[in-house]
Parts: sequence; structure tokens; C-alpha cells
Amino acid sequence: MKAGPFIAVLLAGFTLCGCSAHYAGLFPGMGFNGALPRREAWVGRVGRYEVMAITPSLLLAQALARKQVDVGRANAALNEEVAGYRYLVQPRDVLSIAVWGDPTKTMIFTPMAAPGSTVTSAPAASGFKVNPDGTIYFPYAGTVAVAGKTTEEIRADLARRMTPYIQNPQITVDVAQFNSQNYQVAGVVAKPGLYPITDSPMTVSKAIALAGGVPPQIQSGTSNGNAIARPLGDLSRVLFVHDRGATLLDLHALEANGDRSQDRLVGPGDVIRVPDDSFEQVHVIGEVHSPGNYTLNGHTLNLSQALGDAGEVDLATADTARIFVFRGAYEHPQIFWLDASSPDAMLLANGFQLEPQDVVYVATAGLVSWDRVINQILPTVQTVYFTKVMTQ
Repeated sequence: MKAGPFIAVLLAGFTLCGCSAHYAGLFPGMGFNGALPRREAWVGRVGRYEVMAITPSLLLAQALARKQVDVGRANAALNEEVAGYRYLVQPRDVLSIAVWGDPTKTMIFTPMAAPGSTVTSAPAASGFKVNPDGTIYFPYAGTVAVAGKTTEEIRADLARRMTPYIQNPQITVDVAQFNSQNYQVAGVVAKPGLYPITDSPMTVSKAIALAGGVPPQIQSGTSNGNAIARPLGDLSRVLFVHDRGATLLDLHALEANGDRSQDRLVGPGDVIRVPDDSFEQVHVIGEVHSPGNYTLNGHTLNLSQALGDAGEVDLATADTARIFVFRGAYEHPQIFWLDASSPDAMLLANGFQLEPQDVVYVATAGLVSWDRVINQILPTVQTVYFTKVMTQ
């Protein structure tokens, strides 16, 4: 990630300043003296919007908030669901059933004969397929309803039915093929597609891993001689569709901090969609040389890096005392302000971490009214945020 002249300006400003314990905690090994960025009298509220100056105290509060991450958060509800999980047989499943007993007195009913036994009923080699009406036909037991039952319930029913014919029947019932129920993994995973619901409980995180996980950004082909890069997946906004409801899960928190509260049990018909990382962007607009969208690499991008990626502030047209960051819900965004006309203040941009869908705006020189600046740019900010959120 390029920093360019913007970082050079920051370093130049740093060399002009002394050291101060006031800032040492924010920038380890570094510090500076000097006044805080000048604060206009109206800072705090502009109409119905709140404006916060980017100051050392703000950066300290944000840094402390980032450190207060609940690592290893448990998920008691998920644990209970997994512990109580039972697979229910459905039509189109295939059962493997064996009846064991004294080979001198009883017979074996199974697709594959046991050593020294006799096979009296040999269904298809794959097992007993459950009919559309939810039944199977088994020798001596007759037509048996199995749909909606666990294998243990089916085993008990068969044992009861066969007791008159076989002394103390020992029966095993397993699902040989899970053909009836599926879930779907879509989006940016290595192997998207339909996957069977089985007798092993499946969670969203395990399902994504089973689908090959989120692939690294690699060259996956060419078009007109140009390499095409596969997009990265965004685990922080995994869409989970379950029981006609949709939930966004932050599986990045699970991966990074062991936050199991974000995981869910997968059921029949569920859909898991991993989006690309287009939401993990910030938008830099206004008086910069290269306005556009810039990706948060590994969820880390600060304000100085974003301005550097955008080709730096256009000093011929920009008002460097009025750099804004708009964040959050498009109707009531948080507004952060940086007075970058002072090298002391510009160094603060290194410590200001951006978040997905932040809009960085560098104001045009000559606009003397702060509320005019905000009211001029806010419709654009709202449109950018609203469009991106609604299309995810």
C-alpha cells in the first residue's frame, strides 16, 4: 500500500516538533508538541449532525475500544443444538440394514452377507431406498414407515417386527446415502454448490470450510491477454438464510477472535452466501488526484494511507483544514473532522482507522461555512452508502 508524499508531509511535520508524553501512548516511540487542531466554534453539532474533531483523545478512545474485543466468546445455544442434533430419514435416502443372530438358527438380511451366513433378501447393493411415501419394504417386517424417524427409532421398530421370526434379533441401521436434504454454499468459496445434510451436525463455519473456504486472491484466467484476478471473499458479512429469515454473520470475528456467537447450525434448505470484498472498501472523494474506492486490506487502513492511495490531496484546489470522514447509517452518519493544515494534526491521520464504507471527503478551498460544506456533500455520501448497503 502506497503512502507517498502524504506520509512524507507527516514525517516532515514530525521532525519539526518535539516529543511529548501526551502523544507517546498513541504513537509508540514518537511524540510531538504543539496546539491541538484549531476548533471552530460550532464543532459538536451542525444542524442535526454531530461533528467530532480527530484529536489524540478520540484516537485513544478508539484504540481502547478496539482492544476490548471479547476473545473466545462462547455460543451455548449452538452447543445445545449440536448436542441434541438427530438426523431424520426422508424419502430418497438409502438405508443400510443388517439383522444379526446365531447363523445356525437365524438368517442375515443385509445387502452384504456376513461370513458364514445366508442372504435371504438382497436389495440393491447400495441398500434400501426410502420410497416417496416414506416407507421401505423389509423381509418379514413388511412395509415399514421410516420417514421422519431417526435410525435408532427405525432399528427399534424393525426389532419389534422381527422378534416373532428371529430369536433376539440384533439389528443395525445406518444411512448409506443422504439424498433427501441439502443446503447451499454460494458466493466466493472454492467449491460452491449443493451439499447434503447428513447425520453429522453442520455449522456455517464448517460448511464454508467444507466448500474449500475463501480462496486467496489468485490469477484464475485470462481475457484478451489480460489476467483476471479472483475476488476475495468477505467473511465479515456472510449471508445466512434460514427458516425464511436472513442474517448477516461476522465469521471474520470467529476466525480472528474465536467468537463462536457468530456461528449457526445449518438445516435443510439453508443458503450460505459469502460475498466478495467490495463492501470492505472506503470511498475517497473531493479534492484528491485519484478519487475512487479503496479496499481495506485485512481490515486495516488508516486515513493517511487512504489519502495516499488516492494520489494525495490536490493542494491547488483543496482546503486542507477541512477533511471529513463520514461513517455509519446513511440517515444519521457520524462525521469526523481533520484539520490537516497543521503538520501536528496531519500526524493524527496515521492513528485514525477507517471502517468499511467510510467516505473520506476533502473539501474545496473557498467554502467558509462548515454547515455549507457538510450540507453540500452529505447527499452524495448518503447515496454512496445507501446504494452499497442495499446491493449487498
